[in-house]
Amino acid sequence: FLVGPPGSSKSAAWRTLAATWTDAGTPTTFRDIDPKALAPRELYGYVDPISREWHDGVLSRTMRELSVADDAHPKWLVLDGDVDDGWLEDMKSVMDDRRVLLL
Repeated sequence: FLVGPPGSSKSAAWRTLAATWTDAGTPTTFRDIDPKALAPRELYGYVDPISREWHDGVLSRTMRELSVADDAHPKWLVLDGDVDDGWLEDMKSVMDDRRVLLL
């Protein structure tokens, strides 16, 4: 976790780390998502109440995309944005007791 006030170079820090790893021979793929820019059902996904079908959200779609890559290089899913109580509660509701994301 990188936590700090706005404008304290948190995004620059992780981008620099990814670029450094890539330059050192460990290609690092990342996807940057601002969780506050999306409604919870857009971010996490939802079950259609009529058809009972699951519709992927941005997180589950991105995780699936990163998981099918044919390499073993690092892949980061970065949630880059303001942290607030509502967003944290939404995150906790999709994690199990071991803090593993369940989508």
